[in-house]
Amino acid sequence: MVDKTRLHLQRWIMRTKRTEAKLIGYTLFYDRTGKLVTERTSTDITALKDFLSAEEFNTLSIILREATAKLDNIHGQIEAHLNARLLTD
Repeated sequence: MVDKTRLHLQRWIMRTKRTEAKLIGYTLFYDRTGKLVTERTSTDITALKDFLSAEEFNTLSIILREATAKLDNIHGQIEAHLNARLLTD
């Protein structure tokens, strides 16, 4: 079963050659019960090192590090606002 899944995945990858990749993302989910969930995703770019120039790799590394720090700050602010709201309700 695993081999069939792997083969299917390889065929899908071959059909969907992409020219870009999502390196970092931040999502806010809100469900019907009133629960707010934040999700930050990032890609480990070390596998790309062989395909990029040293300058490109270093630039991407710096950008991802800075974006991660900023998104973590945003996450902290959202969490602080939600906690303050809970204390005053």
